[in-house]
Amino acid sequence: MTTNALYVGSVGKAFQVLDCFKSASGDLSLMEIMARSGLDKSAAQRYAYTLCAEGYLEQNPQTRRYRLGKGMLNLTFHFLRTHALVEALNPIMLDLSKATGEKISLSLRDGNELVHVMRHQTQTEHYHASLVGRRVPLYCTAGGRAVLSRLSDAELAAQLDGMALAAHTPKTLTSARAVKAEVKKAREQGYALLVDEFIVGEVSLGAAVTNAQGDAYGALHVAGSSTAWSGEAYAEKFAPFLLAAIAQFQGRNPQE
Repeated sequence: MTTNALYVGSVGKAFQVLDCFKSASGDLSLMEIMARSGLDKSAAQRYAYTLCAEGYLEQNPQTRRYRLGKGMLNLTFHFLRTHALVEALNPIMLDLSKATGEKISLSLRDGNELVHVMRHQTQTEHYHASLVGRRVPLYCTAGGRAVLSRLSDAELAAQLDGMALAAHTPKTLTSARAVKAEVKKAREQGYALLVDEFIVGEVSLGAAVTNAQGDAYGALHVAGSSTAWSGEAYAEKFAPFLLAAIAQFQGRNPQE
């Protein structure tokens, strides 16, 4: 919690309650909200009631347990509706989806992660992997490495020093040296290629979406099945489409 005088503690506590649901596998009881948020029973009950009244939580009348409310989707809708980058890239993503027949995703950078904000699916995949709002690490995803490739060597080293390089699959690269080598390839090629490093069975390409100064604030992804394609064959087939889509977007020079 920040100590800045502008910080409103009561608003922060409301978000503590909402944050309880980030890692929840289902509905939460009041006691579980207390344990996860660190609030006492009275505070947890009052914040949960208020958030229910505003539509950001819902309470099951039979079990008395809480879950995120449909009001959360209102914010998602208006975020996407008013974001110039998402609006500008959506038709390009649709064309890319039609041209490749593969899964197309747009993500935005948020610290050491990417947040998926638009998905165009053409194939069945894991349910959670297809959802808007999913967060993925920079170091072991194609889009993430493409974003990292826009940093200088010194900036990249500093960025990796602040990351916990955990293995998501048996093939995840977890040494900074190995990740740097792959980021260097992405810098030279204009895109990153990953096979089975974040999701077993997935081969993916990622290219950075940049502003006029060359700073990466997101990435465009193309992904398919690693059981159907080798990494080299996938890149040979689909990287030209991805790079053409990025060039088309950058040529429009939209403002974020």
